[in-house]
Amino acid sequence: MAIATPEVRLKTGIPGLDPLLQGGLQQGDFILLLGDLGTGKTVFSCQFVYNSAKMFGEKAVFATFEEDTRSLKRNMLRFGMDFDALEKDGLVKVLDLEALEGRGMGSNIEALLKALDDLGARRLVVDSLTAFMSGTEAKFDYSFLMHLIYKTLKREGVTTLMTVSKPQSAAPITEIGVEEFVADGIFELRNYISRDVEIKTQFLIRKLRGTEHSRKFHSVLFTPRGVEILPYTP
Repeated sequence: MAIATPEVRLKTGIPGLDPLLQGGLQQGDFILLLGDLGTGKTVFSCQFVYNSAKMFGEKAVFATFEEDTRSLKRNMLRFGMDFDALEKDGLVKVLDLEALEGRGMGSNIEALLKALDDLGARRLVVDSLTAFMSGTEAKFDYSFLMHLIYKTLKREGVTTLMTVSKPQSAAPITEIGVEEFVADGIFELRNYISRDVEIKTQFLIRKLRGTEHSRKFHSVLFTPRGVEILPYTP
């Protein structure tokens, strides 16, 4: 009689998150991280890369389309994340906005795959998908490219996190287009005004295929080491 092999989960490295998703992500998961400005999407995604390399020895690529590499690395030093050191050790590759800008969508996808192959990495962050796909004009092309990116990364066994900027609105995100249906998982960061009239941040796992995940809101605490997911407090 065959004995079932225990499922291997990839830890995210985000304090407080892994217990909410059965110990981590499945290899090849394609995750969207939604959020308004100032909700901590970049810090969260940097921790996903930095901690995977520093704590678990898992190599990763971080492609930034929101800010240049120098600014990103400087800002992350505030949270104790030294990306220069990890790059020197061959654990992380940070792709600069300027290196990819204007190359065309096909070339940008090729550049991401080449960086993953050169490093031997199987984790990828794109910050942000909104900026990455900005060169796509036709709706058909957008849908086609989303499916192409998804299938390509799945085939390569790359666990991917892409940030998506939420439109400025008081209403919660209800639908974001084809990427919502393509993605294996959707995480959301959301700012709100607390009872003591302070801006606080909530975290919600909206979906995660193949995983019994938490369906509750959780609080986000910003610490000297980045973000931490905690039980919700109003």
